[in-house]
Amino acid sequence: MALVSEFLGQLTLSYGGEAEPKFPTVVPARDFDPARDAARIDTAIKTKGVDEQTIIDILTRRSCEQRKEIAFEYERYAKKDLVVALKGALSGSLEALMLGLMKSTAEYDASELKASMKGLGTDEETLIEIVCSRSNEEMMVIKRVYKDMFKKELEKDVAGDTSGNFAKLLLALVETRRDEPSNVIDYVKIDEDARCLYEAGVKRKGTDVATWISIMSQRSVPHLQKVFERYKSYSPYDMKESIRKEVKGDLEKSFLTLVECFENKQLYFANRLSEAMKVKKPIRKHIQKQLQRQHHLQCSDDGSLMLI
Repeated sequence: MALVSEFLGQLTLSYGGEAEPKFPTVVPARDFDPARDAARIDTAIKTKGVDEQTIIDILTRRSCEQRKEIAFEYERYAKKDLVVALKGALSGSLEALMLGLMKSTAEYDASELKASMKGLGTDEETLIEIVCSRSNEEMMVIKRVYKDMFKKELEKDVAGDTSGNFAKLLLALVETRRDEPSNVIDYVKIDEDARCLYEAGVKRKGTDVATWISIMSQRSVPHLQKVFERYKSYSPYDMKESIRKEVKGDLEKSFLTLVECFENKQLYFANRLSEAMKVKKPIRKHIQKQLQRQHHLQCSDDGSLMLI
């Protein structure tokens, strides 16, 4: 908890009653001097017992681009790779957190995806969270970075490590065929998709999962938001209730994550953070991952933690 509190304490948060900011609440440091930061980190690493506080103060208060500049200057100054130096100086949760911060968001996501499919068993939770919450643009960057880092196609790894309808949904999302938002609202298409979702699920015996996958992986987010509202005029249940009634397991989790992100992605990640802080054991794993994946934090008007 001390580590989590320390990290959160470095972030600029807004609280209930204030207008929601339209800009990141974690911004590049002013008067930034990468050479000075590199020298301070080198001193902190060489200090007996390691000056962890200085490392935390610097790396959590710099943007991703600034951390890259610090790493470049550190190698010039100390003749050693900063990531290697941090690995040797730190351990446990702090090591994992600092090393995660040294990666770009796409690099971190690619690493997490690879780790989730490495060895025996699959970390479905990580697969679902990343694949179901990323936009077309983000996923395209992740795929490119994944190939650069691991010399393999993300689609092939996902296909080889998952199966059934769960695999079909993830692959449909990784293929990035989602429509881009349009200024034109197609009410006929909205009604048609809402009716198709109802007829493919609640209305019939058994679920036509292929139809659900097609609509939820290809339609734009604004379109789907309107589809889910229209869906209520056909079904006695909202979309999330219908998902819980129609499918189970990883497929259920995936569809629910999609709908929650379509409706309010910031709230989805806020809830993930909240859940991670309710119990002791998962804190280390989930807090690190959430804070590394989402660089900007704020609080909503009702006081709940939000990510932007």
